[in-house]
Amino acid sequence: MDDPDLLPAERKVVERLGHLPLDFRAMAVVSNLFRASAAVRRNMESKVLSADRLSWTSFVVLWVLWVWGEMESRDLAAAVGISRPTSTGVVTTLERRGFVQRRRADHDARMVRVSLTSEGLRKIESLFPRFNAEERSVTAHLSPEDQESLARLLRSMLRAVDRSE
Repeated sequence: MDDPDLLPAERKVVERLGHLPLDFRAMAVVSNLFRASAAVRRNMESKVLSADRLSWTSFVVLWVLWVWGEMESRDLAAAVGISRPTSTGVVTTLERRGFVQRRRADHDARMVRVSLTSEGLRKIESLFPRFNAEERSVTAHLSPEDQESLARLLRSMLRAVDRSE
C-alpha cells in the first residue's frame, strides 16, 4: 500500500500494522472521516463560533431548535447527538446567556421543553450565514459533483450505522 496520497498518520499505520490481515481501505475511510470531522469542527469553532463564545455543541443546539422548533429536552439531546446530562449543561449555559428557555410540558410536568428565545433566534439568524460561508470555504476545492457525491456517500454511511444500532 504505497499510495502517494496517504497522510502521514496513514503511512504510520501501514508501517506498524501492514503485516496484519486488516481491511486498510475501511480503516482509511473511518479514520479519515473522523480526522476530517474533527478538523472541520476545530476550524468552525476557531473561525466562526469563537467570536460569539459558542462551542460546536452550543451552536448545534441553537441550530436544531431553529430548524425543528421547541423540543422535549431528551429529543433535543438525541437530535444533537449528545447525552442528556451533557445537553442539560449546554442548555443551562445557553439559558444563562438568554438564548434558550425551558418550560415544563403541559401534559407531563416531569418533561422539559426547550425553545429559542427571541435573542437566541437573532443570534442563530445572524450567525448562520457566517457559518455557511465557512462551510463553502472548506468545500470550495471540491467540484459541485464531488460535493454531492461526498454528501451522498456520507448519508449512506449514516444510514448503515443507524441500521446496525
